[in-house]
Amino acid sequence: MKDLQKIVLIILLLALVVGQKTVTGQEKKDTVSEITPDLKLGYLNTSNDSITLTADIFVKRETGNFALQNAEVEFTASADKENKSLGKAKADVAGTAVLKLYVKSGLPVDKEGKTTFTVSFAGKDKYLAASGNVAFKKAKILVTFTKEDTIRTIHVKAVQVEANNEQKPIKGETVNVYVPRMLSNLKIGEVKLDDNGTGTVEYPGALVGDSLGNIAVIAMIEESDLYGTVKGQSTISWGIPKQYYLAEKPSTRELWTPIAPIWMIITLIIMLTGVWGHYIYAVVQLIMIKRQSKQKKDYF
Repeated sequence: MKDLQKIVLIILLLALVVGQKTVTGQEKKDTVSEITPDLKLGYLNTSNDSITLTADIFVKRETGNFALQNAEVEFTASADKENKSLGKAKADVAGTAVLKLYVKSGLPVDKEGKTTFTVSFAGKDKYLAASGNVAFKKAKILVTFTKEDTIRTIHVKAVQVEANNEQKPIKGETVNVYVPRMLSNLKIGEVKLDDNGTGTVEYPGALVGDSLGNIAVIAMIEESDLYGTVKGQSTISWGIPKQYYLAEKPSTRELWTPIAPIWMIITLIIMLTGVWGHYIYAVVQLIMIKRQSKQKKDYF
């Protein structure tokens, strides 16, 4: 009888432990079932009266960040008590939703001339609602050029737009100057704006442009606490004209021509000779080993 009581007691204890594990597992499952995504808002102000808002929506996990593709987010602009809907966009495969606005005027601004931009995700299924916002003043960057003798100079002027649309110079900000290349922008200078909101940098030369020698110059205030990222761009015919060569009649041997330079051909021949030499050596050694094994077999 005592043995039976012990067995019943053990069964009850096991049932209690299993029940606790099941409840704990269910609680964890319920907790994990609702996820709050991260939502970050990027801002780019260009000098052609356009603003680009970029929202990145993703979920942080132990193995990394996972994008929420096709998640729909809404962009709004507000100041004081005024609130204006700017539009909606869906996130792409990288979890990025982009909205480009051409706004010469019409955005709400506060007394300081700032506009608060907000992006919000309403939530769907197991993903909860999320939002993010930034507040910046509208600004512009103008890029002009001058040439004296052989010296070519790039001039940068930056202004901020006040609440009454009055323009005032931006002082003390750093402006980076780039020219676009195939895969990224090449930085050619850096300007510290003076009290008039202006600065200059010398054009370096020896930069390849398009077939007519036109080359774009980009000036940017990047990730400013007051203005965000501001971009100005202009084009000048100071670049070296890009040459296009016919495949059957190349005039020079360069990396971008159909026929490679002599040094590259020689290097390739040496490398291929070394590789095939090792293959031939390995095959010869295998043949010699096979012959020697037959000779030894015949000898013994």
